[in-house]
Amino acid sequence: MQLSLFLDNPVVSVGCPLTGTVRITLDEPTSIADICVRFKGISFTARTVNNGQSTYRVTERHSHADITISLFDQPRGTILPPGEHILLFTIQVPVFSECTCLAHFDQYNRFRFSWWTCRHSAVDVGLVRTALPPNCRASHNMYVDYRVVASVDRPGIFKWKMPVSHTVTVVPATLVHASDSRYGSGITNTATEYKTVIHSAKCDKLPESYFVPGALPKVSGLKKLFSFSSKNTYVDVPMEAAMILYNNGESSLGEHLPLELYISVKVDEISRIAGILNIKLRSLKVVLRSKTSGYAQRYPNCSTEKSTLLQHNNLDIPLTPEKSECGTPRFRIDDKVFKSIELGNDIFPDFDIMSLRHRHKIGAAIGLSFNDGNTRVVEISRAIVINSGIDYDLDTSMLLPPRYQIGEYKYEPENGTLKFDDETGFFD
Repeated sequence: MQLSLFLDNPVVSVGCPLTGTVRITLDEPTSIADICVRFKGISFTARTVNNGQSTYRVTERHSHADITISLFDQPRGTILPPGEHILLFTIQVPVFSECTCLAHFDQYNRFRFSWWTCRHSAVDVGLVRTALPPNCRASHNMYVDYRVVASVDRPGIFKWKMPVSHTVTVVPATLVHASDSRYGSGITNTATEYKTVIHSAKCDKLPESYFVPGALPKVSGLKKLFSFSSKNTYVDVPMEAAMILYNNGESSLGEHLPLELYISVKVDEISRIAGILNIKLRSLKVVLRSKTSGYAQRYPNCSTEKSTLLQHNNLDIPLTPEKSECGTPRFRIDDKVFKSIELGNDIFPDFDIMSLRHRHKIGAAIGLSFNDGNTRVVEISRAIVINSGIDYDLDTSMLLPPRYQIGEYKYEPENGTLKFDDETGFFD
């Protein structure tokens, strides 16, 4: 007997049908008890802990979907003739997770179990509805995985079974109320992050009359001595970097991320730096950091990845100050290099399952020079929420049109040999 499983859409959105074919090739007449297809998704975290006296394992397992359908419409024990038998199947992927553990979150926090596994009961159903999480493979100890398994059962005392499985990429949905006037209205509330830094700069000799409140201060330490004996003056340049994100710091896969970057020199007016500071943009790098963390008991278990969204070196762009709302000179950085940044579709969206969390930060490293001196780097970052670009309307219980082709989703790592910690017990 040979058993094969083929999926028409191995990348599927929640709320949509997952279709495929089960093919059975028999060499001889064979008695069949049942032919089933099962769709299941779990999340898993684990960590080895040493408390000084013993070493033990802390684990957490959740079941998010478990659907089994029978493709065998004949009596149990029917003998199928030799040859090829093709069976088609359709499984509706749920929108919501079947895991009801959030209903017991207080119990989880109070007792801090060394292991936690979903316990479903009729009382739990519907208490807490959370969106189905996306696939995520941070490590063999932290992942969310979905698979379809086809199996053929033959009658007999030993319950003979032949299974074959296939990994499925599930695209989650953001739960929204489309009837809300703010949904899809184009409202772009901004979220801004600030960071203050101080760099020293060498400039032409400045008279003592320059150093008044609101101007650039003299440097301290050794460089202050150089200012007395040389033809130059060293000053401190207090700056404030600003990163502005729209839509309150939320973005979707496949979209362009509107990102603005500014540098402000903390003096009271532009005349304080005119003719004194010649600022140039030398480099710019924008990165996206993703962090998957599983907090089982008190011991963090984290995985961090960084992807470069944009990088330009060896720039030589003079920056022209503009007057900001507070009156200080401000220099805009982003419009000199890019208009927007494309996130792409190969990112795990944000999710939160008890202790297993996936979050993102976007960061920028801005290389500046003062009066053609050495490059000084200013780094700034802020949290950003990334969703899948698919919305589920809670008012109509319907999926809204996605913002890109679902088949473009790229959750699977290039190395498909990643071994899961509970590989043998995934479908137990």
